[in-house]
Amino acid sequence: MSIRVTLAIIAMAVLAITNPSHAGTLTSDTLAAGSQSGSRDRQYQVYVPDNLTTPAPMVMALHGCSQTQANVMNEWGLQAAADQYGFILVTPFITSYDGLRNQNCWGFWFDQHRHEGAGEPQDLVRIGQAIESQYSVDVDRRYITGLSSGGAMAEVAAITHNEYWAAAASASGLPYGEDAGSVSLSGQCPGSATFHSVSRVASDIEQELNDSYPIPMMVLQSENDCTVVQPAGRNIRDAHLRVFGDSSHDTPITARQSESDCSPAYQNDYQCVHTVYGNGDGRSVVETVFFDGPINTANSTDTNHGHFWVGGVNGSEGPWAVRAGPSYPDIIWDFFNRHSRTGSVSNGQPTITVLGDNPLDLTLDQSFSDPGATATDPEDGNLSVNADCSSVDTSQAGDYTCQYTATDSDSNTVARTRTVRVTDPSAPTASCATEIASPSAHVTAGRAEKGGSFNLRALSLSDRQDIGASYDTWSSVTLHEGEPGTWYAAEPEACRTGGGNNGGGQPCEEWYGSNLQHQNANRAYYQMGYFTVGGDDALGAISGGYNWVYEAAPGEYRVGQCP
Repeated sequence: MSIRVTLAIIAMAVLAITNPSHAGTLTSDTLAAGSQSGSRDRQYQVYVPDNLTTPAPMVMALHGCSQTQANVMNEWGLQAAADQYGFILVTPFITSYDGLRNQNCWGFWFDQHRHEGAGEPQDLVRIGQAIESQYSVDVDRRYITGLSSGGAMAEVAAITHNEYWAAAASASGLPYGEDAGSVSLSGQCPGSATFHSVSRVASDIEQELNDSYPIPMMVLQSENDCTVVQPAGRNIRDAHLRVFGDSSHDTPITARQSESDCSPAYQNDYQCVHTVYGNGDGRSVVETVFFDGPINTANSTDTNHGHFWVGGVNGSEGPWAVRAGPSYPDIIWDFFNRHSRTGSVSNGQPTITVLGDNPLDLTLDQSFSDPGATATDPEDGNLSVNADCSSVDTSQAGDYTCQYTATDSDSNTVARTRTVRVTDPSAPTASCATEIASPSAHVTAGRAEKGGSFNLRALSLSDRQDIGASYDTWSSVTLHEGEPGTWYAAEPEACRTGGGNNGGGQPCEEWYGSNLQHQNANRAYYQMGYFTVGGDDALGAISGGYNWVYEAAPGEYRVGQCP
């Protein structure tokens, strides 16, 4: 049973605290600590839109470290989404906590807070039950999401209480059962962290489950997050597929149902791709929203580098929130809305295949003819594709796009984009040279610069990526030259070959991890240093050094991300 925080808050609740920008009522409450171990008093806020159709869905949103429920309410754009889509919004506050942790972090890595019947996940269910005692809630449409430690706790909640929640969405969160070592605390980019194997995560999930319901999970993450780094998002995806996918659809390759551009997006989609993975019956098991987001936010106090919630047009700029990018409130709600516990299985979304090269390279004033795209749907078969290449102008060098959309009989619309690159042959071209040397030697040669705290880090000259300690004379790091005099940690796109989807092959896979992790996964081998299997690209001599590795061809691994 919940108790009011103060008589003043009771009075405000009675008077219907109304945000002038939203047509609804905002109240604050506190859930008294329960009898289970690890339980504590938990403050929370509830936003109920006016003219709500009942029974209504409930969405619980969990803040990240150093945040409160007010950050969620005021910055994430979820109140506007609640108004638009008609759901009750609940934002719990950690309030108080045990153990050694950063301020206001949910305790996803503590054993007392990641099992059914104990600690924080049980308190979250109790808050949900308190809401149900006050409002008419659809018990088949209870959803939970969160950012950072809140995203990790949303994952924990979904696993420990898959009998209660209908679906979950983790934004910059972590796989179930991870520990504090999975978070990069360096403040540098790229971040550095260690992760459990996918098989261990899957085993931990299986041991915790007490219900047969295959809870759907959405994973949202920027590829440039330097606090929660990849492969966190991919490990969540892969573990859920192993546990909840059927025997023929339990890997990213076998379970992939559709892939589309992320929609909606505000100002910039940052090359976001929304991928749906499901079982043979068409059920969505995992959906991923991965994008190349900015490293820094507009807020000067941001030290988390690429680690944020994307609020869209109704969001706010803050230390952990941005507006521009794939709109989390709309994308997450679309996912939730398609996943009632007892809802019918979706017939799936269309799949668009972009024909020909993507990106498509042209020279200045070269004639352009769109190779086109095809679309299929599990229910409808072949679909017509609407193509828009009106922005392409070969008279001026630059990058342009062709947008392809297709809609099935269930009104599911997906979109894909082709990039058309128009280059000037007379302009300087990438040399594609490589240099392997220590971070210190790269700095001395002018291929890198000192930076970071007290200039103790070496940053590649042109893309400003952290390649190690500036005083490190023993490691081996590969830098790539683009145009003469420009040096990059990742191979410039103009120099990359192979490995992409390029019109319908298997999607390229990439991994971010330590050299030792790559070796254990048979992507690398050690011979007086670490090298990629099949490609023989140098990864450096230190087992704890982190690198991107992608599969250029079956059994051939190269340094870098997918072209």
